[in-house]
Amino acid sequence: MATRITGGTLTVTITEALTMTHATSADNRSHSQTMTKTFGSIDNLEKRVLNLPNTNQVEVASFGSTAATGLAVYKRSSVAYIRITNLDDTNGVAVIIESTGADTVALLVDADSTLMLTDTQVEAFTDGSAFSAWSDIHHLFLKAAAANVQVELVIATTE
Repeated sequence: MATRITGGTLTVTITEALTMTHATSADNRSHSQTMTKTFGSIDNLEKRVLNLPNTNQVEVASFGSTAATGLAVYKRSSVAYIRITNLDDTNGVAVIIESTGADTVALLVDADSTLMLTDTQVEAFTDGSAFSAWSDIHHLFLKAAAANVQVELVIATTE
């Protein structure tokens, strides 16, 4: 069977806009910034909406050094972009990243907020040590922080 779809370019745009008003309108302040990042040769895009229970953490992806071998398993070097969007309007979600070097990082994504990753390396310490070296991400977990939440997960890879 011949392949009918070829890889493309993923474009991600972030726009910030802020206007602060002053009692004298001539002194109003505004800020506007648009950042665009492109990721070339994207051959695979996985998008899922997950219902996370407020119980245990759920593994949503794993990363290795070889070609993907199953659902939610990715070749680490081919991962270009990961987006985790909390679709809940009230409760947060914990994003838990575990590395091959036994480091674990947990980040809270507030309601109606997004976390983006553009690399698969991490370093973390619990003792205040100085940075020493990057470790490869091995597992990605999500956990509802206070109540059941819905999360959108997007992972784009180059193979």
